[in-house]
Amino acid sequence: MTTLLTGDARVKLLAGTKVHWVRAPQETVPPYAVLQVISSRDDYHSQGPSGLTDARVQIDAYAGTYLAAKRLSDAILAVLSGYRGIVSGVRLQGGFVDNRRDFPASSSGDVMPLFRRSADIIIWHSSL
Repeated sequence: MTTLLTGDARVKLLAGTKVHWVRAPQETVPPYAVLQVISSRDDYHSQGPSGLTDARVQIDAYAGTYLAAKRLSDAILAVLSGYRGIVSGVRLQGGFVDNRRDFPASSSGDVMPLFRRSADIIIWHSSL
């Protein structure tokens, strides 16, 4: 999914290639984004597993200003919302934005105060 996001012109303009899973390297200069799977579950029907999985992916966009964090978050969601296609051997069936949250600069936990925009998106996917 990072390849999909960093390949998007708007995301690349805002964050370059600084889209990371679980945590950003310590010396990463903002703006950047961190993705993590919050939960994941397999889908079933009356005959057993359907082959689909839904994953709640949390996207945290960090930046020196609130507006920059919001713009990066919005750019990432624009790529993933409704996306269907094959990415790194996984068939993405659709992305659905679930919610968005804003955090003040003081809650980021970094030495340098950063603004954080957090969003959850549900990604339905299956193996090839």
